[in-house]
Amino acid sequence: MLGALAISFILTGGALITTLTIGVLLTYPNLAIVEILIATISTTLIVGIFGYPISYTTWLAIDLIMRPLDKVEQANTVNRK
Repeated sequence: MLGALAISFILTGGALITTLTIGVLLTYPNLAIVEILIATISTTLIVGIFGYPISYTTWLAIDLIMRPLDKVEQANTVNRK
């Protein structure tokens, strides 16, 4: 759970910084603060809400790579129907 939260935090933070940088570069001489603020807040909310399931799935895959299933766990998954 904590790993999924960390991946989601990194993903959301990266989207926030990218949106802020693009907004500043596009409106550099006269910064449009309100428009940049609206864009960064909406991007952060959208990526934070819809990106969490993706980060959770990614973390589960990383966890399975770091700690593969042993034979007992594999046998338990085959017998479930």
